[in-house]
Amino acid sequence: MRVLAIFTCYNRRELTKQSMELLGQNKNVTFDYVIVNDGSTDGTDEMLAAMPYEIDLINGDGGLFWNRGMYEAIEHAKKVHPDYEYYMLMNDDTKFVPGIFDEMLPLFAPDKVMVGAMCGDDGRMSYGGIKYVKGIKYKKYGPEAQDICFDTFNANCAIIPHDIFMKVSIDPFYQHSIGDFDYGLAISRMGYEIRIFPKFIGQCNDGSLKGTWQDESLPKMQRIKLKESRKGLPFRDWFHFLHKYFGLGTAIVRSITPYVRIILGTKTRYSGA
Repeated sequence: MRVLAIFTCYNRRELTKQSMELLGQNKNVTFDYVIVNDGSTDGTDEMLAAMPYEIDLINGDGGLFWNRGMYEAIEHAKKVHPDYEYYMLMNDDTKFVPGIFDEMLPLFAPDKVMVGAMCGDDGRMSYGGIKYVKGIKYKKYGPEAQDICFDTFNANCAIIPHDIFMKVSIDPFYQHSIGDFDYGLAISRMGYEIRIFPKFIGQCNDGSLKGTWQDESLPKMQRIKLKESRKGLPFRDWFHFLHKYFGLGTAIVRSITPYVRIILGTKTRYSGA
C-alpha cells in the first residue's frame, strides 16, 4: 500500500528527518510525500533532497505557516497526485512508533477517516480525536475511545481516504491554527465517520502555554498582542471559525470573551478550538 503523506515544515530539519525515517520502517505501507518547506534556513532542502523517498517539494517564502502551507500542499496533491487510495496529514515533529502503520493498515477504510493519537514524553495523551460536548466546548480523546465517532481531530496524523480527500479542503482563511479543526468538522458534517486507532502511534508533546497569549504571568497588553499574532488566536480567524460552525451569535460573544478574560485576569485556558 502506497500512501501520500502531506506536511509543512520550517527549520526543524532533524525532527523532520527522524519522522520520515521512522515512517520508512513500515514494511507493508510505503509513504510518498508532498512537502511544503516554508522558507527553512537550516538545511532542510538539502536534507530532503538526500532522502530515499518520492518527494514532491513545494517551497514557501516563510509566510505560509501551518494552515496555508497545508492548503497549498493539499490542493497541489489533488491536482498532481490524484491516484492514491489514501492520503495522510501529519506533523513532522512526530516520533512515530516503528511499524505502527503496518498494524493500522487493516483498519484503513474507504469511507472513514482514521486518526492516530499521540502521547507526550510523559505517556499522556497529547493529540487525538475531538468531540464537542456543549456549544464550542470540546473534549480530546485518545486510543481508548473506540466507541466514539468524532466531530473533528488534531491533524498530527490523520489517514484520509481518496474520495473524502478529493471533496474536502483546508480553509485558506486561517493564518496558522484552527485549520485542522475546520477540516475535520467539514468531513464529519458531510456524514463521514472519524475514528481513532486503538494505540498511540507516536510521541508529540503538547505545546506549552508559557510565553503564549494564555500565559497568565505575562502583562495583559503583551498577551493581547500575542493573541493577535499569527501563532496566537487572531480575532478574525476565531470569529470566522465560530461563525462558520456555531452561528453568528456565538461568534460575536465568544470572539470577545478571551479579551474580557485577559483584562479581568481570569483563566483563559478553555476548551475552544
